[in-house]
Amino acid sequence: MDLKAHYRRLHGEALNRIRQEGFSFDPLLLDPTDTRKGLTLLLRPNTNLLRSFSGFVEAVQRLAPGHHGYPPSDMHVTLMPLVSCYPEFRLGAVDLPAYIERIEESLRDIPPIQIEFKGVFASSSCLMIQGYPLDAYLEESREHLRRLFKHSGLEQSLDQRYRLVTAHCTLIRFQKPVSRTQTTDVLALLDHYRDHFFGCQHFEQVEFVCNDWYQRQKNVTLIQTFSLSGKRPDQIRGEYQPGR
Repeated sequence: MDLKAHYRRLHGEALNRIRQEGFSFDPLLLDPTDTRKGLTLLLRPNTNLLRSFSGFVEAVQRLAPGHHGYPPSDMHVTLMPLVSCYPEFRLGAVDLPAYIERIEESLRDIPPIQIEFKGVFASSSCLMIQGYPLDAYLEESREHLRRLFKHSGLEQSLDQRYRLVTAHCTLIRFQKPVSRTQTTDVLALLDHYRDHFFGCQHFEQVEFVCNDWYQRQKNVTLIQTFSLSGKRPDQIRGEYQPGR
C-alpha cells in the first residue's frame, strides 16, 4: 500500500465534496442519549506528539471555534477496532479472557512500532494527522489479529466497515454547521499543514479498551495494556516505508 497516495486520494475526494457542499458535521457528538460502545486496540501518543498535535487543534479552533477538538487524553492511533461501536454493546456480555488470550498471541513477537506523523488530511466532517509506519510491525500485528479472530467464534467486526490500512490520528470533528468563511479559513490552514512534520514515536504499548465512538476518556474503560517487546532482526526497521 502506497500510504502517501492513499492519503492524497482521500484528501482530494474530501476537498471536492467540501468545496461543493461545505463541511458536514456529526450531530451525535452533542447527543446525551448516544450509548454506542465497542472494543478497540489503540496506541497512545507520547508527550511530545500530544503537544505537537494540540498545536494543530488550537490553530483550527481559533479559526472555527465550537467544534470537537480532541484533548490530549483522547488522542490515539487505532491499531484495530475489534468490535465497532453500537448501542446494544455490553462489556459484561463478552468473554474478555478469550479476547485477551488472542490479543496476547497476536502481539507476542511484535517489537515496538515506529510511526512518523507528517501532514494532515480531511474527510467531510473530520481533520486528521497522517501517520506513516516506518517498519512492517503495525501491518503484521493487524494481520495476526485478523487471522486469530476470523474463526474464533468471538464477537468481532474486523474490516466490516473498511479494511484498516492507515495510521492516522483524528483530531477535529465538526459538530455543527461550518460557515463559508470558516470553511475557507480551515482549508487554507490544511494547505499550510499539508506536509508539516509533527514527530515520530516508537509505540511500546497497546491498550485494549471499551470505548464510545469518539474515544472520550470519560467513556473509556481500560481493560488491559500489552507491552510490545518482541525481539526481531533490525534489518526490517527503516526499510519498510510505505508512501515515502
